[in-house]
Amino acid sequence: MAESAEQQGSKVSARLRIVGWIVLTTALALLAVTVTMRSIMSGQVAEAANVGITQEIEEFRTFAAEGLDPQTARPFASMDELLERYLARQQPMAGEAIVGQANGRVFSAHGALDQTGVVLAADAQLLARILEDSRTSAVYETKYGTVRWAKAVAEEAATANRSGPMQQAQLVVAQFTSGAQEEANRQAVLLFAVAAGGLALTAGISWLVAGQIMRPICTVRETSAAITAHDLSARIPVSGRDDLAQLAQTLNAMLDRVESSHLAQRHFIAEAREHLNEPQRRLAATLHELVREDLPAVQRADIACGAQELISQMGQTLADLDVLAHSGHPDFVRPRLVAVGEVTADIAAEAAQSDTYLQRHFRIEQSARAEAWLDPERITDALRQLIQNAVAHTDHGDTIRLGSAADEQSVSFWVANDGPGLDSEVARALLDTYRSGGTGTDQEPGMGLGLAVVKAVAQAHRGTAWVESGPGAGARFGLSLPRLALASEAGSEENFAERMASTLGAES
Repeated sequence: MAESAEQQGSKVSARLRIVGWIVLTTALALLAVTVTMRSIMSGQVAEAANVGITQEIEEFRTFAAEGLDPQTARPFASMDELLERYLARQQPMAGEAIVGQANGRVFSAHGALDQTGVVLAADAQLLARILEDSRTSAVYETKYGTVRWAKAVAEEAATANRSGPMQQAQLVVAQFTSGAQEEANRQAVLLFAVAAGGLALTAGISWLVAGQIMRPICTVRETSAAITAHDLSARIPVSGRDDLAQLAQTLNAMLDRVESSHLAQRHFIAEAREHLNEPQRRLAATLHELVREDLPAVQRADIACGAQELISQMGQTLADLDVLAHSGHPDFVRPRLVAVGEVTADIAAEAAQSDTYLQRHFRIEQSARAEAWLDPERITDALRQLIQNAVAHTDHGDTIRLGSAADEQSVSFWVANDGPGLDSEVARALLDTYRSGGTGTDQEPGMGLGLAVVKAVAQAHRGTAWVESGPGAGARFGLSLPRLALASEAGSEENFAERMASTLGAES
């Protein structure tokens, strides 16, 4: 599955994909603009031709309706004269032809540089086709290209002494649009060339910008590649305050957590090795003694008891390790509303009745009359660890004091004992995760895992573990916890349990 997913992924770099999409989108936009502009310019060519034709036809009709020679102010003697006078006044534009016919004669206006009128007048076949067409305007596709034309007829005015048929004059106005269309095409090609240059410039700029955008991501990749199990100290440089800077900060925070977890794991393994190696070595030596055949029964029993103690010690170490391993799970604590004083009394009674703590006196020096959202089982586990530590550092007949206190915001539990006490630096060092309290090989394992369990329980309750001690002042170990911090979590778990119960009840 992993190989197939990898094969389905694109091998094209993200930078190239960004540039490709930008260039493709820009190219489509520029192509649409170019095609649209060419269509508009082609439409303008046709519209300009139609407007010019219409204007010339209207001018001819007005001129013919007046019927007066502008030079003499008299009526035209013939239709030939009317066409000659009218065409003499016209100045055709490029591509425009103005041709007239009267009494079998063909007249054309001169002035256009391309001599379009002469071309039309000389092409008898095309002119005859236009004159014989029943329509007054149309569009032809000819060997000269597209020709738009319109025609008008002027008749001689009727008089009383007139005999014979009425004379007619026909005027044809034609627009040869091939030249204008070629100019529009040239402008479209020029626009396309400018668009292509702009597209190339866009591609270059987008390549540079994409490189700048991808640079932090490349830095993330390079930093990630540099991180190994032996060196987790590499971090991503953070510059700016944009989204990528926030991403780098988030990844650095993640790397901090990974490094802390890695260090904690190494301490965890080292502490487990420290707490298990010595009992294992002593247990192996004990078992070696037990196989001796000449060993007296009393000594054999003593050695067996010692072996059981070592096995019990190793079992306690494994139990502590199990607690620490589960301390990060969401269900590590199951809080409920409990009486703080009852928890204090229960753990004191359990310690006083335990066979493990013989020849120690336990006394409650203070008991809080308050309620808090706690997991009493986990609190009891933590206090057991503190009691074991106090027993290990006191002599027969000494008194170990337990207590609890509460205010509006928090509750505290502690275990205290008299004795030489601890230096302040040693006391602070004890709170470091998985740090042993002993300083020599001949001392007890100390509070390495014990305080780690206490600290894990305190943190799971969103509280802290602490120690108060001084030379000759004994030691007081405890934990302070907020009273209501876990109330919402407990409520959500209860609601979830109620919903599950109602759902299961409905299904049954």
